[in-house]
Amino acid sequence: MESLLSGELIIWLGSHTRWLGLAIFLIALTESLAVAGLVVPGVLLLFAAAALAGSGNLGLLATLGWAFGGAVCGDLLSFAMGRWFHQDIRRLGIFARHPQWIDRGEAFFRHYGMSSIILGRFIGPIRPIIPMIAGMFDMPTWRFLLVNILSALAWAPVYVLPGYLAGNAARWPVPESFWSEALLLAGGLAGFGFALLMLLRSQQRWSSLAAAALCLVAWLGLVLSAPWLNVLYGTLQQWLGGSGPTLTILRSWLAPLSNEAFLLLSYLPALLLLAILRHGWQLLLLLISALLCLALGLLPEAGSTRLALLLSLIFGLAMLGNRDQSFWLRLSWGLYAIPLCLLPITAWLILPVAAPVVLASLLQAACASLLAIWLLERSGPLRALPRPWSTLLPGWPLLAGLALLLGL
Repeated sequence: MESLLSGELIIWLGSHTRWLGLAIFLIALTESLAVAGLVVPGVLLLFAAAALAGSGNLGLLATLGWAFGGAVCGDLLSFAMGRWFHQDIRRLGIFARHPQWIDRGEAFFRHYGMSSIILGRFIGPIRPIIPMIAGMFDMPTWRFLLVNILSALAWAPVYVLPGYLAGNAARWPVPESFWSEALLLAGGLAGFGFALLMLLRSQQRWSSLAAAALCLVAWLGLVLSAPWLNVLYGTLQQWLGGSGPTLTILRSWLAPLSNEAFLLLSYLPALLLLAILRHGWQLLLLLISALLCLALGLLPEAGSTRLALLLSLIFGLAMLGNRDQSFWLRLSWGLYAIPLCLLPITAWLILPVAAPVVLASLLQAACASLLAIWLLERSGPLRALPRPWSTLLPGWPLLAGLALLLGL
């Protein structure tokens, strides 16, 4: 069955590309649908279908739109199923044989409430179950619909862009050594990510300090590896620095995200709100992280301090929303931060700013955030922000950026 879905279906779509948008919609719907989402290899199928779209068969916005629509509709159908059957759903064959699926979903929903719908999008075993549980618990439809749409807006880019970019990259005219250098950089980043994950998973008092040190080592590795990545960096710079109509429009539209106004609009309301709510330690975390960012910016081969400050704010707000959760749920909050970081990173890349500078800025922000959390938690765990601020505040930089882009 899985071989059919991941093999023959993709081959068929490759020769019937007019159905590609609908296929992406149905795959995203199935991935989010109760029961079906547990047995269908949706992530693999979505990656393959997005790669077909990226190879020139479907535009990026159309691909994201189809995936977004399927995810919203799948969750709505699961919600309606739970609303219709309530506890009788336990009598259905698959749930009667696996009652632990619903039990885990109920425990997760009771613990995290509305936030569980956002978090559940990125946690495989419970992703298709949570909307059904929300319906079983008679969550107001308008509230579920709002959270469903917001979570799907974050989910679609995270699950679609890797496949789309992979398919699109296969068509690029590149120098001979481009892909070997890209593989070298991707392998280094993957190794860094795995080591960082293992350090943070240990959840020792020194974990954040060790992870910050690892960021510095990766930063050094980025500098030392530059001579072996000249072709990769030069080609990317040539593409992103082009004068084509699409890049020119994007560069003009995203320009406000690279100026100081965006940085101030992101920082000041967040700091002010924490001061009003009297969350002094949380406020101190953001301030220490910003100061460390500025200090790290004095090092040679540092990234853009302005971009690093913005990314450290996003990292800090995401960490403040998950301090009372288990490690894997904290990791899902990292996925929540990905689309929040993509907007400013994209804006800086097409200015264009060299890829090594953007990567150094990312490592600079991560190092500052990890050092700040280690310093503050030496005397005891840092409390998480209360709801709804733990969910809403991390999204503030994105809202501020959209406001600037729309001229509000």
